[in-house]
Amino acid sequence: MVKHNKLVRDRVPELIQAEGKQVIVKHLNQAEHFEQARLKLYEELKEYEDANIDEECLEELADILELAYELGKMHGASFEEMNAIRAVKRERKGGFEKGLFLEEVLE
Repeated sequence: MVKHNKLVRDRVPELIQAEGKQVIVKHLNQAEHFEQARLKLYEELKEYEDANIDEECLEELADILELAYELGKMHGASFEEMNAIRAVKRERKGGFEKGLFLEEVLE
């Protein structure tokens, strides 16, 4: 038996069972779910950092996006609200397309 002890996507247990394997899952309470989602986000960020610049990279970004929306929901924001917040911030401060690296601010 391999111990994983981590948050997984909702269908992962059934996909593993379809392979003829047995799974043991725990349903997390709200506080545990929040903490594990935060930890999973760090895990996915590390996987993104370690990924090659190819489709695997896009898979990791998709996982990060999924977790960002789930964490937003835990903070009381819907998918639409998260996108609205992103749009307002983008309108006010811009995006990250220009690749600007702020070195210092002189007074």
